[in-house]
Amino acid sequence: MLCCICCFDYCSRKFVSCSSLCALSVGLRSGKLGEQCEAVVRFPRLFQKYPFPILINSAFLKLADVFRVGNNFLRLCVLKVTQQSEKHLEKILNVDEFVKRIFSVIHSNDPVARAITLRMLGSLASIIPERKNAHHSIRQSLDSHDNVEVEAAVFAAANFSAQSKDFAVGICNKISEMIQGLATPVDLKLKLIPILQHMHHDAILASSARQLLQQLVTSYPSTKMVIVSLHTFTLLAASSLVDTPKQIQLLLQYLKNDPRKAVKRLAIQDLKLLANKTPHTWSRENIQVCRTLSVNILCRKIML
Repeated sequence: MLCCICCFDYCSRKFVSCSSLCALSVGLRSGKLGEQCEAVVRFPRLFQKYPFPILINSAFLKLADVFRVGNNFLRLCVLKVTQQSEKHLEKILNVDEFVKRIFSVIHSNDPVARAITLRMLGSLASIIPERKNAHHSIRQSLDSHDNVEVEAAVFAAANFSAQSKDFAVGICNKISEMIQGLATPVDLKLKLIPILQHMHHDAILASSARQLLQQLVTSYPSTKMVIVSLHTFTLLAASSLVDTPKQIQLLLQYLKNDPRKAVKRLAIQDLKLLANKTPHTWSRENIQVCRTLSVNILCRKIML
């Protein structure tokens, strides 16, 4: 009897979910932009309420069609829905068909449309980590003359580097060249540097990224550059584990010797991160130095 009730409840939920999807589909087909947008932004709630793979697969295919034929505002809405529904992406059954509809927009003459597509691909990196056409498009867009497209390519590159060793290995030299290039604006360099935290897939790749970060910290002493480079350094060390003791020493040096409060604050935060994540890599000397510096900082605050 209980089994029959459960089965009935499940079937009822599936029926209601399908009815809800049909209602949203009507909104997607509306000739009014406002109604289409309203339908798109209601999908995350549908996924949360009815997390059935068949429904989610069908819904994402409908959203991919909207992305393919809609305007940039609708594409942006679909992008936001995809990012909000990240935990449901693995339930998409027809991944190839879904990505095919999304990817068709990458060939648009509109750089904004391409930028939104790159961000969409980056948001899908967890389910398409080894998609070679996506890898190629990201590399190509990093050379674009449109700033919006380049920034979108940087976002996608970071996401794919975190998921794919092949992509990380292939893009590392490109990122290094851009960071060191004289023609690259400082603001763009600051956005490129964090990608290096994902170069932890093997020892050679991690070593190459660490050398570049060491060079950046030395060559660009501005506060923003030091903070971004040091933090990326720390995240790379925490993931690769091999260079964690060296990173602890480097952070302690900055905490001790750098007069800038922002840099000291960053050093303390990163030391705390490494202490929580890799406590076994701390030597007694590191702990003693950290304790001494903490006492000194506290004394200065009291004196002030």
